Amino acid sequence: MRGLPASWYLDPDRAPLEDSTIFAPSWQFVCHVSDLPASGTAVRYDCGGRSGVVLRTKAGGLQGFRNACRHRGARLVEGDAHTGLAFCIDGRLRCPYHGWTYDEAGALVSIPAGQHFDEFDADAHSLHPLHVAEWHGLVFAAFQTPRQAVEQVLDAVAGTWPDLTSMRRVIEPRTTHCAADWKLACEHTLDIAHVDIARPALKPRLFAPLVFELSDGDALRATAAVATGALGDTWSSRMCRQLLRDRQSSPARAEYVYVWPNLLLQLAPDGLYILQVLPGATGHSTLRELRYAATDPGREMRLLRYTHQRVRRQAFAADARLLARVQQGMGVLGAEETGPIATGEVGLRWFVEHCRARLPAPATSTRPMRGRNRRGTTPSAGA
Repeated sequence: MRGLPASWYLDPDRAPLEDSTIFAPSWQFVCHVSDLPASGTAVRYDCGGRSGVVLRTKAGGLQGFRNACRHRGARLVEGDAHTGLAFCIDGRLRCPYHGWTYDEAGALVSIPAGQHFDEFDADAHSLHPLHVAEWHGLVFAAFQTPRQAVEQVLDAVAGTWPDLTSMRRVIEPRTTHCAADWKLACEHTLDIAHVDIARPALKPRLFAPLVFELSDGDALRATAAVATGALGDTWSSRMCRQLLRDRQSSPARAEYVYVWPNLLLQLAPDGLYILQVLPGATGHSTLRELRYAATDPGREMRLLRYTHQRVRRQAFAADARLLARVQQGMGVLGAEETGPIATGEVGLRWFVEHCRARLPAPATSTRPMRGRNRRGTTPSAGA
């Protein structure tokens, strides 16, 4: 089996195809239910050139809409720069441009005096709804109808996971710019061959290479035992590994679920780690990291979370540098050149097969691959 052609990571003409066939109908992680604790709380999230908003209703449910006014398209909710969180007074979304106001069901309920239109139908100008779903306390949304319900996708591989509803956010969401195509970044999270080659020289390691379970669905399960010492070890990594072992009577490990196309969930003894790869301009993506955990005031747990996060910060910096190097190398290869994928790379093979099945090769373009942006002029800032 061979990987994707180099042009798939470089050609800006692929952006509309990827956005419409992969990201629009896919479940995208938005937030945890604890991020929307009360009526009127909302969160903005962006992906693939689209923006959405999810709102907690007065009845306690969740409603999602495209984050654009039906008048002139202005973005309704800006949200906090880091979390995307916002509060809508009385559960209403008011456009900051011309003042059109929508209720929690997305209906247009108010237009400022002085704005008059011929043969105007307010019902025809409701907000465009999103598909919104909750699984074990995690909130997902999709701009178009997904292939499967989120429960069907996740229950098949994570049905034994505990309910995550009681968890709370323990760090502010972090976004890291990555000078590599989103597919390269996703493949990197599933690639196990590089762990013993590149990673020891780049950063300390907490867990051994992932062990995947074969899957033909849209989610993939893996486990990883706590690693032994490695080159590049630090005080943080040694302490974290020891604390991880001390927290479990059985051999300590982490459980992983990769959700197509761009989401990695890691359930470790100290909490849930979430990595979401957001597509950006040509040769760029954004790594969005979130972390949730149960309330535990114990000193040992606080130390475990602290050391784990220190190691992860080093990991993100090292991975970003390595991915930029791979992206640059892709530009030197021939447009249709591919490399072989080892038989043991279960996760990587799964991802490439999904890409080929969901993203047929477009007609050959005569335009150059380099020097043009895919989804704009700057990398995505994340949700």
